Amino acid sequence: MSDHNAQLAWILALSAAPEPAGVAETHGLVVGLLSARPGQSEEELMGHLMALQVGDWEADSLQAGLEPAVAELRAELDAGDLRFRPLLPTDDQPLDERTRCLASWCSGFLAGFGAGEPAISEEEGREALQMLEQIARAATDTESDQEAEENAYAELVEFVRVAVLLLREDNRPPPGGPSA
Repeated sequence: MSDHNAQLAWILALSAAPEPAGVAETHGLVVGLLSARPGQSEEELMGHLMALQVGDWEADSLQAGLEPAVAELRAELDAGDLRFRPLLPTDDQPLDERTRCLASWCSGFLAGFGAGEPAISEEEGREALQMLEQIARAATDTESDQEAEENAYAELVEFVRVAVLLLREDNRPPPGGPSA
C-alpha cells in the first residue's frame, strides 16, 4: 500500500462518518493538530485525537496506520513543492457537495488547530484564521453563474492550502529550539 493510500485508509478509519463531509472534517482536524504543533510526536498526536474522541483507538488498524499516515501528511505539509492538498471530493462531484466538504474540512482544521493551542504571532496568521472561519460557513448559490461558482471554489481551495502552510510555518519551533 502506498503512503498516500495508507493515509487515506487511516483517515477513513478515524472518521466517525464515512460520508465525504465527515472524512473531509477528520482530515482537516488532523492537519489542524499537525499545523498547530508541527513538532509533536505521534504519541502526542494520538493523545490529542483521543482527547477529542476522534476514532476508535481500540482498533488495531488505527494504531498500526498512525505512523505511515502521519509521516505522509508531514511530508506533504513540509514539501518545498507545496504538494499539500486538503482531502476533498474530486471535481467530478457536484459543486454543492465539494463546497460542503470544504466547509467541513475548514471546520475540522479550526477545531484541531485550536485544540493544539498554537501561538499565532503574525497578523497574517490571524487573518488567515478569520478567512478559514468564513470558509467554514461556505455554501453555493444556485442562482449564480456556475462557471463563476467553480472559479470561486477553486480559489477558496487554493487559499485554504496556502493558509494551512502559512499557519504551520508560523507555529514551527525555531531551529535548535524546543519542539512543540
